[in-house]
Amino acid sequence: MRMMMMTTTWKWVIRVIAVTVILSVGIIPLKVKGNTEGDALYTLRRSLSDPDNALQSWDPTLVNPCTWFHITCNQVNRVTRVS
Repeated sequence: MRMMMMTTTWKWVIRVIAVTVILSVGIIPLKVKGNTEGDALYTLRRSLSDPDNALQSWDPTLVNPCTWFHITCNQVNRVTRVS
């Protein structure tokens, strides 16, 4: 009986560890991926003087910067030009 309880306990511990690892691996890429082009362009915008608010559409909360004024993207939504 005692051996059966130890086996059950170890199975539970292994399952908890496995679930923790799977969730950790699944969450980390989501945090890293983000919107790197948009973040870089927004950082650039903050360092520029924009008295006429020409770059006001540069909103880092949008999915990608392809909808921003003065930004041109290719067919796969990668920035190809800043004008």
